[in-house]
Amino acid sequence: MNKKSIKNIFKTLLSLLLGLAIIWLLYRKTDMQELWSIVKSAHFEIIAFSLIFGLAGNILRGLRWELLINSLGYYPARASIIYATLGNYAVNFLLPRAGDFWRCGVVSKYDQIPFSKTFETYLVDRVLDLVAAMVVVVISIILYVDFFISYFETNPHYAENIVNLFRSVWIYVLGGLLIFGCILLFTVFKDTPWMKKVRGFFVTLKHDMKLIAKMKKKNQIIIYTILLWLSFYLYFYICFYAFDFTKHLGLLAGWIVFAMSNIGVAVPVQGGIGAWHFMVISSLVILGVPYDQAGAFAGTVFTIQSVWVILYGVFGVLAMPYVKRGVNGEV
Repeated sequence: MNKKSIKNIFKTLLSLLLGLAIIWLLYRKTDMQELWSIVKSAHFEIIAFSLIFGLAGNILRGLRWELLINSLGYYPARASIIYATLGNYAVNFLLPRAGDFWRCGVVSKYDQIPFSKTFETYLVDRVLDLVAAMVVVVISIILYVDFFISYFETNPHYAENIVNLFRSVWIYVLGGLLIFGCILLFTVFKDTPWMKKVRGFFVTLKHDMKLIAKMKKKNQIIIYTILLWLSFYLYFYICFYAFDFTKHLGLLAGWIVFAMSNIGVAVPVQGGIGAWHFMVISSLVILGVPYDQAGAFAGTVFTIQSVWVILYGVFGVLAMPYVKRGVNGEV
């Protein structure tokens, strides 16, 4: 086993242990028999119905990525792009964020597109989702500012940590070292082979970003982005109706908890395990749901949705070699 494999295994185990540690802290005082009785009372057929929207959201994400790749003059098989997008999230459960590189690599391999092109369009795709996630949070703050005030009052250490971060001299030292390092790379070491490749990548990236900016289907990109985030919201919110203690909370409460859950997903652990639970449980508690019931909701929904993501993701991974492709990936 080489050093890279050992490093990847170590990173996977470390992130998994971190997630499990958060899970343990969240559920350590929970009566498991009571938790199980709450879980058994759920309407699983409603959760099963919600899964349709999770799959639809990632298919829409694949269609959006296809438009970005098309804007650079490459036309891979649509099925190839969708299967790679689905497989992305299954691979992420094995190694955090590894699926993102796998997605670009597998399309590059099977559809004969340079990896730099798939990676550039992937970056744009991620920026679109980052902006959308920020919009979701901003809308939540505007619509329900009292919730966020209560959240920080209930968890005062978060606000303290943010303030202490900017008070720490080390943040400025690290920032200065980073700037100094960048200056060295682009001056003293600018003619090294490695830096020539880096500069070449950024030159290509600048050129390709101009092509993407000039693409004719910008409106379609926006529509896909809105629809996929609406799908993910329904994917989450419909689950409220599977439990008697959340079905009365309403669309706005569902939007708030959905926004907070996306913050949890951003933590680099498998599928957001632990961090997602914490954000959902703490949000539901502030909305008036008892802790044990909030824990049952988070545990049930996360487990079922994770299994679903892995199942269709594995299908995407296995289906990639069997997609019918023509020249440049076209069917």
